[in-house]
Amino acid sequence: MRSQTQRSFLFAFIASISLCGAIGVYCLLIGEFTSLVGQILGSTATVAGASLLALASAVPWERKRWRPIGPLGMLASAVWLTLILCLIWIEWSGSDEVLIKATVVATVFAIALPHIGLIGLARLRREYNWVRIGNIASIVVLAGLIISVVLFEFDDEFVFRIIGALAIVDVCTSVAIPILHRVSAIHKQDAVRTTVLEVSLTCPRCSKTHSLSVGHSPCPSCGLRIKIEIEEEHCEQCGYVLYGTESAVCPECGKPIRRDVVPSV
Repeated sequence: MRSQTQRSFLFAFIASISLCGAIGVYCLLIGEFTSLVGQILGSTATVAGASLLALASAVPWERKRWRPIGPLGMLASAVWLTLILCLIWIEWSGSDEVLIKATVVATVFAIALPHIGLIGLARLRREYNWVRIGNIASIVVLAGLIISVVLFEFDDEFVFRIIGALAIVDVCTSVAIPILHRVSAIHKQDAVRTTVLEVSLTCPRCSKTHSLSVGHSPCPSCGLRIKIEIEEEHCEQCGYVLYGTESAVCPECGKPIRRDVVPSV
């Protein structure tokens, strides 16, 4: 169900981008760009953006991480899409600011929620968690300030300076988190490689039993190339790798660990 949802969002994104590009090529070749064509281009681009944001929200939902963020992000994307389409297709009075303010607020939520959800997917070592906490805090405060400025029409230079500073912090920490995620994975791989793992199995070709190392290992008798993979134990709820974990609960989500479960080979 959730995988089908992701596929649907991805299909909507690809279809919208393709339609938008086709209309753009048509306008360039024919040389006519009417208001209707502009509305269609705006609508297809909006659908593509909303599909991309909803797809980003569906990822943490499928992986059962930060569960409220995924559905809320998809809901915010749908609201944002609806409001933008209203602005494109419905004639509204220039003095009516309610729709514009609602659209800006929906835009902030539609961007901030998927952002937080994707940041929550990073597997960071404990000493790096402060970067994620700072990133999420900057996103929340930045979103709150932008919404406050739009709703209450603040005109304070200091507020805008804070918004700019938070935006810089958000960008820097958002760039740093994927790098730290990769660094954390390298440390885990190095720890696993310090132990040589062997598996005793019967060759399916010559029916002789040998002890073979994990990975690519040819049968010593007949030369059959055999690839052995060991799946590490993961948390059933959040997918956190439990290799080397001695705690009775998952260090990521707190779910009790079932020690009777043996990783598959």
